[in-house]
Amino acid sequence: MENALQAAHNVDVGDYYFADKNYNGALFRYQDALKEKPEDAAIYVRLGRSFEKLSQPEKAIEQYKAAQKLGTPQKWADEATAALKRLQATH
Repeated sequence: MENALQAAHNVDVGDYYFADKNYNGALFRYQDALKEKPEDAAIYVRLGRSFEKLSQPEKAIEQYKAAQKLGTPQKWADEATAALKRLQATH
């Protein structure tokens, strides 16, 4: 339970940083969240978004593929699939 709460806090702070265009800060918080909750597809998608904003498409692709493998909830799997199509079309 404590890990889930810590992960949620890190995601919230990461989302704040991402909205503020502090993509490195967001990336670090999402990475911390992933350590606490490694089976959360939403965190992988957030990591993918951050890597995209930091112009690291290869790392973004890795994260989106990881989210796809988890497959649930569908919203995150769908976003990962769309992002992969977009990134693979340009690289």
